[in-house]
Amino acid sequence: MSLTNPGNTGADGACILCGERKWSLVVRAEDMEYACKPGPFDLVACASCGHVYKHPMPEPEEVASLYPPTYYTVNKKSPLYLDGPIYERKLAKDARKLVEQARGIEVRSVVDIGGGDIQRLIKVKEAFGPGVEAVAFDLQFEEEWIRKAAAHGVKVVVGNVETDIEALTDNGHDLIVMRQLLEHLRHPEVAVRNVYRKLRPGGLVIIDTPNRGGLDYHLWKDRYWGGYHIPRHFHLFTLPSLTRLMTDAGYHIYDQGYLPSLGFWVMSLRNKLGLNSVERKDSLWEFLYFKNIPLSVAFILFDWVRIRLGFESSNQFIIGQKKA
Repeated sequence: MSLTNPGNTGADGACILCGERKWSLVVRAEDMEYACKPGPFDLVACASCGHVYKHPMPEPEEVASLYPPTYYTVNKKSPLYLDGPIYERKLAKDARKLVEQARGIEVRSVVDIGGGDIQRLIKVKEAFGPGVEAVAFDLQFEEEWIRKAAAHGVKVVVGNVETDIEALTDNGHDLIVMRQLLEHLRHPEVAVRNVYRKLRPGGLVIIDTPNRGGLDYHLWKDRYWGGYHIPRHFHLFTLPSLTRLMTDAGYHIYDQGYLPSLGFWVMSLRNKLGLNSVERKDSLWEFLYFKNIPLSVAFILFDWVRIRLGFESSNQFIIGQKKA
């Protein structure tokens, strides 16, 4: 089936936030990063509330084809792939921050949904202490990841946060983490409601997801912004729309704000310069990659200063609490 409507406006589908069927085109573009399949692909804005989403939404059986074997999370040649000692230190730092974000909550069980190769969850378990249950929940796990999980006392659970979350315990988990996942889901409104059922009363879910509002977004929103991640990002929020999603699902907003957005700076520039995300080529611009430490530090510090000055970045977080 074609994934693109040839028109720039329409009145079909329905916004997940307000139910409005009318929309207008935001951006139409090819898959500039991986060329996973012929495009172009469309992102549209709800005519009522402005929420941005992929249209038409891919069918469930189409989604896997949008993530080729060259995708950066599994492709070590990708300029976006991260590993090594510096990455390990970053994961440990992120885990310590998670402990701080969950301050005031007795954490006995942590679930990481969509955590990939489970390295992040291993660091989280170390940060919270050996007595804390750590559960990795994802669509599938490589054998290497399963062995690593067993060696570090991490429980592996296969499921789908939108359709098959029953393997997690109702009212059974104190902290659930969903990092850079919500935007990849066909129905994030269903996912956050499912997660609500699995939290203990007073428990927290910590979500981070792209934000349509950083300087990089405003510079390249017409086509090249990395946060579009066409065609793999299905829903793009702002902090107000993300808050609406969470409160509609019953959450109390425990905390929210913005985070530095290294990834979208690098991806936006690579898109603009015609560089893909499969592998680095012979180009003067190929210093634009995640393992370029001076460049990464510069982008992170730039966003951090802007956030401290009251500006938005292209990465946001929200912490929802299940009402006691």
